[in-house]
Amino acid sequence: MLVALSTIGPTEYKEIEYSWAPPGQEPRTYRTALFPLAVDTFFRPEKLLLMVTSEARTHENRCYIERVLGQRFQLVPIPSGRTEEELWQIFDIVSDAVPEGAEVILDVTHAFRSLPFVIFGVINYLRRTKGIRLERIVYGAYDAKETGPDGVQRAPVFDLTMLVDLHEWLQAVEAFTLRSEGQKLADLLDEAHRRPWLSGERGEGELPRQLQRMAGCIKEFSQSVRLLRPLEALEAAARAQTLARQVEQEAARWAKPFRHVLLRLTDELSPLATGDARALDEEGLRRQLSLIKHCVEKDLIVQAVLMGREWLVNWLAWRAGNKPWLNRDTRQELERVLGLAARRLQEGDTEAVPSWYDALPEAGAVADLWRWLTNLRNDVAHCAMNDHPAPSSSIRERAEELVQRLIKLL
Repeated sequence: MLVALSTIGPTEYKEIEYSWAPPGQEPRTYRTALFPLAVDTFFRPEKLLLMVTSEARTHENRCYIERVLGQRFQLVPIPSGRTEEELWQIFDIVSDAVPEGAEVILDVTHAFRSLPFVIFGVINYLRRTKGIRLERIVYGAYDAKETGPDGVQRAPVFDLTMLVDLHEWLQAVEAFTLRSEGQKLADLLDEAHRRPWLSGERGEGELPRQLQRMAGCIKEFSQSVRLLRPLEALEAAARAQTLARQVEQEAARWAKPFRHVLLRLTDELSPLATGDARALDEEGLRRQLSLIKHCVEKDLIVQAVLMGREWLVNWLAWRAGNKPWLNRDTRQELERVLGLAARRLQEGDTEAVPSWYDALPEAGAVADLWRWLTNLRNDVAHCAMNDHPAPSSSIRERAEELVQRLIKLL
């Protein structure tokens, strides 16, 4: 259901011809003093919800609009919004008035004082809670009127829908920077790439060619982190780093909000970028450890703990002389050695620990770390299904401690 949400005041507005020029279409015009009627003509909503204060409710402006629209008119009485309490009343009233799942045209032309900001906030909230879709934000710019070649004065209708896009970008960037959740950011980049190709829009310069690839890198990095694929995550970070230099100009033309966070994104991924994540050396281990630290910072504690346990096995493979560290049998043997060393430390178990392990300067510290990490990992991986689970508040603290203990091994 397409609805328009508009306002009118108790004011004698001046009549003018409004011109609406959607991209790729011929301009449409409508002459009126009351812009809600132009909104109705340009967009043909099934309902026009007119927000009015007590003063505007009895004014001829409201009466005339209702007479013209008839059954498609719906009055939405609101307070003037002078106090915080009244602003919350407006929030409740508008929330109740907009149907669930509606497509909304928001007209802010005659909105009074701070009302446009309030309504925009309400609509953004309803996008999440009632599944509405904000199709357009429009403003009839009377003060920007110009006289055309035919001698007729016309006022343009400004399309402010980019404010919605900006809000989407803000949420996507926030999700990525706070939680390493890149799906929304990837979707927006993909959409920014496809839109000019589908619409035939070219403007100045080439159509985008790298935005979609950057979207793929961000999506792969995010999914790999969350699904515990650290090597894939590190290589995706490296590809994103390489693409960043190529994508900057495209972002400036086709994805402006992304351009302004590109440097921050590359700075964040730089410590993780690894061209060949399957090469086991000190630098590779540092990159893996940076990813574990990244997970702790993004509150991905389960991922950090499980990766930390595997990192210690990787470290031992490196210290043992670059054993084939991704081979399952090799890893099981290394885990067995770590287990023997930990049991000897804790219980005095006499089962022989390989001499090559005891020759390591870090042998005792690593055995103690493996014992401690095994308990933490089991508590997390088995969802605290034991007689004495650790409180959730301590898990994050121990994950932070884990990073510091692993750092000491390099």
